Amino acid sequence: MSTPPFPPPEAIWAAGGVTRRTWEDADQFLVVHRPRYNDWSLPKGKLDAEETFIGAAVREVEEETGHRVEAGASVGTVGYRTSAGKEKVVRWWLMETSGGQFRPNAEVDEIAWVARGKAVKMLSYRNDRKVLRRADDLYRNPSSGRIYLIRHAWAGDKRRWNGDDRERGIDKRGRQQALALQIGLSLNPLTRVMSSGFTRCVETVKPTATALGLATETDRRLSVGATADDVRTLIRDLRGESAVVCTHGEIIGPLIGGLDADGVPLDGPREWPKGSVWVLETRKGRVRSGRYVPPVR
Repeated sequence: MSTPPFPPPEAIWAAGGVTRRTWEDADQFLVVHRPRYNDWSLPKGKLDAEETFIGAAVREVEEETGHRVEAGASVGTVGYRTSAGKEKVVRWWLMETSGGQFRPNAEVDEIAWVARGKAVKMLSYRNDRKVLRRADDLYRNPSSGRIYLIRHAWAGDKRRWNGDDRERGIDKRGRQQALALQIGLSLNPLTRVMSSGFTRCVETVKPTATALGLATETDRRLSVGATADDVRTLIRDLRGESAVVCTHGEIIGPLIGGLDADGVPLDGPREWPKGSVWVLETRKGRVRSGRYVPPVR
């Protein structure tokens, strides 16, 4: 897969790592205390000039914690607005430590190795907690994945559209839904954004991709004429990924119906209105559970 584009230049670009070790047969995660903010977080920091995200992630973890680390799989990218009102984009990687010694520094005055449950309680920010949970899933099983299956946003009345239906874009209501999706989805670590090639699908997820500096990938298995089996194949191909996937109602319906018939636990009404999301948890490329998130009205 090609290197994704950078986030918008006005955003703060940062990178960090979720570092784990095994201590007395228990998994522990490395969290840091920042005296400037009096908070507990995962180690991360801004990119230097001409620096890559992964290079910055390794450097920041080593500088803040004193531990030598090696980056593994991508956990994903999150985006949010800082307390100062600036957009910030952070890419995360799994990290393994080969040892080191912590010394208090200007950024961090204390570190702690703690179990997942305690780390989740200690971390001050929802974004970090989401990243830690996703990282732990990947550590436990590298095939663990999550699919945010979206039906495209509102795109007007197709009976009033005189052009090629593939080019029918989202309307005012749809743009509001796309923005709401971008705000909500960006809080979760994402690795890919995929879409039907139809304009209304691309426009639904493009704000999310642009905000995070991810490519918007189109796939024929999500376009009109595809089947639920096509989407199942795509999900198998996305094992280990945390991906946004946008398609059409006539494809989502049979997919959710099939999962229901197969006995997959599904939390929520069996519906898929425009702008809605089914969050599908996967293992080894197969859906293990699903949760419905209603659209912004």
